[in-house]
Parts: sequence; structure tokens; C-alpha cells
Amino acid sequence: MKILYVVPPSPHFAGMERVVHDLASGLATQYRGTLDVTVLYCHRYPELAGELPYKVIWEQVEQLRTFGFRVARWLRKETYDVVVVAQFEPTALLWLANRLHGGSARFVMHFHGNPKVEGNGSLRARLAFSLFGPIVRRMDKAIAVSPSLARYVDGRVGTPGLVEYLPNPVRQFAHLQRPVAHDGPISFVSIGRLARQKGHDVLIDAFARVLAQRSDVRLTIIGDGSEHDALSAQVDRLGVRDHVLLAGKISDPAAELANADCFVSASRWEGFGVAIVEAMSAGLPVIATDCDFGPRDLIDSPEKGTIVPAEDVDALAAAIAAFAQRGRSDAHQAMRRDAAALFRLDNVVAQHAAMLDAVGR
Repeated sequence: MKILYVVPPSPHFAGMERVVHDLASGLATQYRGTLDVTVLYCHRYPELAGELPYKVIWEQVEQLRTFGFRVARWLRKETYDVVVVAQFEPTALLWLANRLHGGSARFVMHFHGNPKVEGNGSLRARLAFSLFGPIVRRMDKAIAVSPSLARYVDGRVGTPGLVEYLPNPVRQFAHLQRPVAHDGPISFVSIGRLARQKGHDVLIDAFARVLAQRSDVRLTIIGDGSEHDALSAQVDRLGVRDHVLLAGKISDPAAELANADCFVSASRWEGFGVAIVEAMSAGLPVIATDCDFGPRDLIDSPEKGTIVPAEDVDALAAAIAAFAQRGRSDAHQAMRRDAAALFRLDNVVAQHAAMLDAVGR
């Protein structure tokens, strides 16, 4: 069965791009001889240098408005049984361009993000999302990366059996040995692009309020992005430079997770929460905002962590302060690691292979 994954234009090799790469790698490796997997990227990523286990098409596309017809020409060159496209608008554009040229491939729409937010963008996006239900119903399958996102899409579409929750593969840090008793400040860590979505500005404000009450806490924020300068200025304005570190992009944050006591996610919106699962795989408790979609699906018991309202500085500060007051503990590490193991690559790839087999028949 010939499978084509399509990654829309994006300059960053981040959550969605990494997920597609991991899925394609796992499918091409574990189902060699059964699945012929190709990924079309609209941007060349340095992280993908070297030989890959799947076939690659590099199609440089800078803008979404040209995406559909530029990519559809590859569907005229090669026949694919199933085409899996990330996100609503790119899938709709490619599906339409393909149908206009008489293509008959089966399409799977892969929801990674938050349609509520994406539909409030450009005029083109608002027009596309106004047809959300009718377009999704034209797909052969729609898959979502969290249960709450799947419920939202299903509620908008109303076609029984069309929408399915399939988890993302998440790299595991179960091998890390975290020190339980150590001297020094209580360490909090957050991982995510420096973008408004991730709410790092809210986190820094909350952390500054905690620091006003106690000085034995530290925060490390891992990631880069367009908000770096603004966040750096915020750190200086609040006078917390000695306690808050903008560490930049770290491809393998194993050392930072091993030395942290708690993971914090302050996102305004999500589609899933990859970094939360990574932290849980390292045994870390989590403080996360109750944003759409994903965190509440993952933090479903007090042993895993604490959920606070999104964009609520006071509530986030209170949760951080409460954790610092309780102090470090190795309790429930094994339970958090076991919960994260459900997202291991081999487990997730098997579920996606079953979906592709059902769609491609």
C-alpha cells in the first residue's frame, strides 16, 4: 500500500513535523514490505539530514495559497492509495486541487492543532473553516491527536465513525535517573516554542510572583521562536534574570528533565501536549493550564499533576508555590512513566498502521 504523508509549509521542525517524521519512520521500518511510505515536506529541515527510512519529496512551498496545486502535481505523477495531510486548511486545499485534476486517492485529515484558533486567521482561513463540517465529511477519515480534540471535531461533523482519536508518538525519557534529594533551589522546567500559544509570558509573570515570596526556586524555559526578545525583556523588567533562564533550543533536553523537580506548561491552546508526555516519561509531576485541547486528557489524576485555568497568572503562581512548599518527592514516578509509555513509538505506530489498512482497503 502506497502512503503519502504531507507536511504543510513551516520553517520549524517542531511538534507536528517531528510527529510525522516519527510516524513515517516507524511505519516504514516496522511494516516494510506492507507499506510503502513517502513524506512530502514543504521545507528542508537540517534535522532531517542524512538517510531516512522512508522516501522523501522536497517541494519548497513558502505560502499556503500556492500549496494545494504545487503539491497536487505530485499526486498526478505518482499514484498513492492513502494521502495523510496535517491540519484542516492544507488538507482541504490539497483535496480540492487533487479532485479538480481527477485524482482519486483516499484522504485522511490529521488534526494536530486547535481548529478553534486556526479558524480565526486570514480571510482565506475563515472562509475555509466556515465549510468545516462539509469539507471534513468528504474525507475518508479524520484523526485527532487528543480525545478532547476528536470530540470537538466529531461534534462539528456529526458523521458516525469518521473521526478517530489516534495518539502521537512521543519520545521517552524513562531511562533518566532523577535525583530525589539534592541541595539547591527547587527547579521548574518548561519546553515549547517561544510563541504566544505557549504562554511563556504568563508563566514568567506567575514565577515572578512566587519569587516575591521565596527565592529558592528556579525556572528554565527551553525553546526558541519569535517571542524571544519580548520574553527576555520581560525577565529583565521583572528583575528575575538570576532565577529565570531562557535556555534556547535544546534538541535533547534529557539533562534538563533529569535535574528538574516539576514540569510546567502554560499554553493558551494546544492540540495535544507532547512536552507534557515527555516530562511524565521522565517521572516529573506536571503543572498545566486547562486549555483546548489535550492537557486535561493527560493530567487526569492528582498523582500526575495539577491543572489550572489558562491565562490565570494567580492560579498558576499558586500551583507553583504549592509545589515548592510541598518540596521534592519521588512518589508516583513509576505511575507517570507508565502513563507516558502508552505513547511509545511502537505502540502508536501499530494503531496508525491499523487505521491506514482500514482506509486503504
